[in-house]
Amino acid sequence: MRFNSLIFLAFLAIVLLAVWLTPARARRWVLLIVSYLFYASWHWPYLCLLVGSAALTHWGAQWIVAGPPNRKWRGGWVLAANLLLLAAFKYLSWFCENVDSVASWLGWDEPFSVPHWLLPLGISFYVFEAISYTVDIIRKRERIHSFWDFQLFIAFFPKLIAGPIMRAKELLPQIENPSTRLGSVTFLDGLWMIASGLFIKIVLADGLAPEVDQAFSRPFEGIGTVDAWLMAVAFGLEIYFDFSSYSRIAIGSARLCGIQLVDNFNYPYSATSPVEFWNRWHMSLSRWIRDYLFFPLLGRKATLSAMCRAALISMTLCGVWHGAGWPFVAWGFYHGVLIAGYHVLTYRQRQADAMPPLEANALPLRQAGTVLATFALVSLGWLLFRSTSLTQAAGLLDRALKPWAFSYRALSGTFYLQTTLLVLATWAAPFAARRVTALVGADENGPRVGYALWLAQGGLLGAMLVLCLIYLRGQTAFIYFQF
Repeated sequence: MRFNSLIFLAFLAIVLLAVWLTPARARRWVLLIVSYLFYASWHWPYLCLLVGSAALTHWGAQWIVAGPPNRKWRGGWVLAANLLLLAAFKYLSWFCENVDSVASWLGWDEPFSVPHWLLPLGISFYVFEAISYTVDIIRKRERIHSFWDFQLFIAFFPKLIAGPIMRAKELLPQIENPSTRLGSVTFLDGLWMIASGLFIKIVLADGLAPEVDQAFSRPFEGIGTVDAWLMAVAFGLEIYFDFSSYSRIAIGSARLCGIQLVDNFNYPYSATSPVEFWNRWHMSLSRWIRDYLFFPLLGRKATLSAMCRAALISMTLCGVWHGAGWPFVAWGFYHGVLIAGYHVLTYRQRQADAMPPLEANALPLRQAGTVLATFALVSLGWLLFRSTSLTQAAGLLDRALKPWAFSYRALSGTFYLQTTLLVLATWAAPFAARRVTALVGADENGPRVGYALWLAQGGLLGAMLVLCLIYLRGQTAFIYFQF
């Protein structure tokens, strides 16, 4: 039941009708039942895995609280159980394949039996939510909630498959104290998020996907330098449009149910540094990595070496979280290097709590330069992320970084034009958003401007829906479903 399908839109309409016709105190039961149905519609046996994971975490939290002297020891067992669950379904096959490769290299002819299990949808996301709750219980920053409220916290259908990754303190209070009514502003905002998300997915992401897939399916030996950079930028745009569209639909669907989810994207390609990029990209995961990996690894003294070490380890693990494969490990390590390099370059500056003197008229030019540099570095990393093997990744990186050796061009001019226009639109989007926000929030606008903006938004909404119908290619999968 993918978000970009008519069956999901029909399902959502029925859910909204059931939710708002049900008394507020019983609404959580409606949401829990429809969340279970939503997950079971994909592969019903794995519903038991979802319910079992949430039950294990809830009972484990009770066990931790029951024994204060052994709080960390008990918490360690609960965390290990959740990590083992994730490892068994996501990494066991990859581990066995690597063991087989090493054994074959050493002359061992008997291969290990490699299990090929169907990866449960959303397991990386709901296990991370369970881990964050367990850690917060250990740190005494969270309390025990009712069993079924906690089940809904884990299984809430809009964010179940690909986030945003929620904290207990962000979602459980809304479950326990539901909204009494759906306001018109909230309703229109929810519809806008869903419609714009569908437009970004169907028209932009799916419009780029065939060209990107075809480019990466070519042997890298026939790819030139400019082609390699085009592939990196185009895939970076595709995954941004694809994942941000899912997040928008999830946030809009939850908002219509009376639940507020956290934002997940904030114009990441306008970032001026690798650190700022991760503060804008998949923000719910970035906060998780920061609070549950980076800060614990950093320790009490934020020395330069500690920051670099914490960045390398946490971002490498972030790459492993994204997928079982060496290209993902290399991608995570690459971003760890970028963040560590940023800390090295800015450490003294931040210690002095001062920025280098700049001429006022030079600031926009400097900012544009840092945006371009960050965009180039992040785009280069997407070659690692998208490649199916380290050999392909190394070949594409070699071509991207040696323009004097691979000056030819192999990809179509239409692909170049399409990607260039989308990059420019992506960079222009935050400026347009700020302008619209200023118009909406200005006191001197008056009712005429407000009415004009309402008409403009309605017209834009209609145009996006028409384009969605024109460009609809069926129920194409979201990229982050595989993670």
